[in-house]
Amino acid sequence: MQFPMPVTICGAMSFQPDNGNRINQIYVINSDPSNPMYKGAVPAKMTCEQTLFDQLPQDLSQYPLEITVICLNKSQGGKTVQHALTIQKETTKSKAG
Repeated sequence: MQFPMPVTICGAMSFQPDNGNRINQIYVINSDPSNPMYKGAVPAKMTCEQTLFDQLPQDLSQYPLEITVICLNKSQGGKTVQHALTIQKETTKSKAG
């Protein structure tokens, strides 16, 4: 099941290990004042599709970038993790000053 997820992206990386598949990752900052498990900003890593990675700006001044991504839950190593599929276009905005 796909769902929208607002994220603050602080960076991204795409690489291909020797004889392996390409790996695309976004690095996000989570914060939720209503959740007692979070204290301040909590960094997290999410996998993403190559097309999402390619849509992200190269210019460092455009980060952190607040967007909404369309995700799905995947099973990985016995855990459920979110995988970002695409950017929900109409919500893209930057914190660049």
